[in-house]
Amino acid sequence: MPERKCIAGKVIYRSSIAGDLPAIARLETLSDVPDGSGLSEALIALPADTLSFVAELDGHIIGHTVLTAVAGPDRALALAPLVILPAYRDMQIGTGLVRHALNQARAQGWKSVFVYGQPDYYCRFGFKSQLADGADSPLQGQRFLALELRKDALFGWSGPAAYPEPYLKRMKSKARN
Repeated sequence: MPERKCIAGKVIYRSSIAGDLPAIARLETLSDVPDGSGLSEALIALPADTLSFVAELDGHIIGHTVLTAVAGPDRALALAPLVILPAYRDMQIGTGLVRHALNQARAQGWKSVFVYGQPDYYCRFGFKSQLADGADSPLQGQRFLALELRKDALFGWSGPAAYPEPYLKRMKSKARN
């Protein structure tokens, strides 16, 4: 394996294609997240807007994330899952993949993103729990965060943040763990 520092610079971040689905499924199977397997495929198959991105190194998919439309705030997305092959964790691959996904979402006119995850990790991208306070969601709490891709996108907003069913089912399971 190449030097850990050098790997992140060699990774290609791109939109996923249909041919990536087997590698994405393998990533989820290898993840240490309970009930992770199959979530990406279920979200990608939804009729709702879904943005799917991979991290590729030397022709191999080593990371994946999905942004899925959320009903509620105007042009809002949910981020999950974020999966990196265990051998490539702690090498900034996840950080690069999330930054790529957020930049692409911003470029496509999305206004905000919600995530249920580790505040210490997601704060590096600007996610804040206070921005998610207006959302009526079963995920509400200190790990429920939001990011404005457009200034004041969530200012004054309150109401339901309706997630696609596969996502909500997965997040409820995660919340119990």
